[in-house]
Amino acid sequence: PPPPEAAAAPPPPPPKARKGKGSIDEEKRGAVKAALLHSWDGYKKFAWGTDELMPQAKTGHNWLGQGGTIIDVMSTLAIMGEVDEFKKAADWAKNSLSFDKGDVSFFETTIRVLGGLVSAYEFSCDLYECDEGLLMKAKDIADRLAKAFNTPSGLPYASINLRSGRGSTPGWTGGSAILAEVASVQLEFAQLGRHLKDKHYDDMVMKVFKHLDSVNKPNGLMPLYIDIHSGQFTSAHVSLGAMGDSAFEYLIKAWIQRGKKDEWLKKFYDSSARGIIDKLVQKNKAGHMYLAESKGGSLIHKMDHLACFAGGMFVLGAPFSDAPEKHMDVGKGIGETCHQMYAKMASGLAPENSEFGGGDLRAGAVYNIQRPETVETFFYLWRATHDPIWREYGWQVFQAFERCCKIPTGGYVGVRDVRQANPPKDDTQQTFWLAETLKYLYLLFSEDELIPLDEYVFNTEAHPLKVWKD
Repeated sequence: PPPPEAAAAPPPPPPKARKGKGSIDEEKRGAVKAALLHSWDGYKKFAWGTDELMPQAKTGHNWLGQGGTIIDVMSTLAIMGEVDEFKKAADWAKNSLSFDKGDVSFFETTIRVLGGLVSAYEFSCDLYECDEGLLMKAKDIADRLAKAFNTPSGLPYASINLRSGRGSTPGWTGGSAILAEVASVQLEFAQLGRHLKDKHYDDMVMKVFKHLDSVNKPNGLMPLYIDIHSGQFTSAHVSLGAMGDSAFEYLIKAWIQRGKKDEWLKKFYDSSARGIIDKLVQKNKAGHMYLAESKGGSLIHKMDHLACFAGGMFVLGAPFSDAPEKHMDVGKGIGETCHQMYAKMASGLAPENSEFGGGDLRAGAVYNIQRPETVETFFYLWRATHDPIWREYGWQVFQAFERCCKIPTGGYVGVRDVRQANPPKDDTQQTFWLAETLKYLYLLFSEDELIPLDEYVFNTEAHPLKVWKD
């Protein structure tokens, strides 16, 4: 008879899981993990190898053509201790992912694919052994993306042809680059260079920050558009929402990533943070603190859900700032307002943006596409304060997603109108739902030692990258 099967070895503990302060909420964390596995199972069943699952049509959809969900989910699977699933994803990335492609978004490919691969490589080292295949795949895409920096100013093109290396900027910006797209790629290239012991990746991206530091910025605030030929800003529109957002957070995160040594980076962040607090932080009649946009010196009283990230940014930077209490207060104020964006809608889900002109906040664009920025800020606030309100708010958001967005056969979708109690659904499961939204929720209900913030920074796709220890 065949020998009896050996009992399966218990799975290794997820990286850095030790008991301690900020205890685990097993029940809520388990529910979040179940949602992630329901999302991943639907993708594996109906959309394997494509970028995104369309849960209702039960098919896959491509826009990057790089297996977006597989690359984006790896760091989340690692954190949740799903080692076998992580290995499945890693095997696909090493054996089936091809970068022989035409034009792609330089920024989206950097944060999702390069960031996802470098983070997955680091997790492989912690989970079993360093998987050099993942690192080589990261180098392959980085070397193709790097050709975007071949511009007169060193600021990267918006699109890059992965096959030919030809770069271009979109016609609708008048040939300008977009701030977030040139200033939210530093963590990824620098981290790769660190693992490859090759400084040129780092030099390429830090040159961009040094350039942005040197050009004139009223109130320390970087506008949304910049000319890649002259290197000068071409607009006076400042926003922490779409097209601006992550440029600001990458200043403090790059400073932390590099061991808190680069004083010029810290000063650059400090002056931006001061400008945001002095010029953009507003309160409406209802007492909601929000981030306005500034256009040619006058304020626009709307806030994108994307800008909710800034609460977490202020919390992360607070201990190192010249006004820690002020920064924490701003972080909490934004966290509270972003909670209200959800709580005030009949669906319990936030709109894509909110207007603050009148007495109360109103939905602007009324759709929701599973964005992570609010639960991201709740996560940072929980880590900093251990005030149970942030977990309570996060759980309310999770329950609204669960109620409005879950498709029984697999996957979750966005909704078209958050003002309705039973909103009509769209048919896209965003890759960042698995990379970011569910990861931050899982960490919100986990112990502080799981991805400690003195040892990791998150890129803007929520891929954790290890802080440099010299």
